[in-house]
Amino acid sequence: MQLATLKQRTEKAAETAGRMPAGQQTHRLVPLSDSRYVSQLQTMVATLKIPMERRNRRTGRTEKARIWEVTDRTVRTRIGEAVAAAAADGVTFSVPVTPHTFRHSYAMHMLYAGIPLKVLQSLMGHKSISSTEVYTKVFALDVAARHRVQFAMPESDAVAMLKQLS
Repeated sequence: MQLATLKQRTEKAAETAGRMPAGQQTHRLVPLSDSRYVSQLQTMVATLKIPMERRNRRTGRTEKARIWEVTDRTVRTRIGEAVAAAAADGVTFSVPVTPHTFRHSYAMHMLYAGIPLKVLQSLMGHKSISSTEVYTKVFALDVAARHRVQFAMPESDAVAMLKQLS
């Protein structure tokens, strides 16, 4: 089972890199791997008789229905509220907290857990493996730092390279 969330590229958009043009509706499918949660979600959909398909008024085509309408603004508002609550408790973050921060964190946690790169590519929705390999570079630098591998590169150059990855 999958839930529609923020962004899924249309066929035409999948052929090009970058963001969708302004004003176009986008979403991403997120695989649900917790079988108990999926079972409860299926029960809820059946019990409440939530339609799984709907007719698009503009195109007339039948499409998968969204269970919850979650927009980019919804997610950013909730994150902003959480960051504000954390700040009120004296918590600070070393990086900006955005939906993309969570996306990068997810990818890194998957690598640390030993998920194969091809599986991570699929989970991240990357068309090209090179997009996923960016995370392996960061992973390698982190592992090297843990094992105290010395680089001949000046620290400022290494920092500049890391900034280019994000």
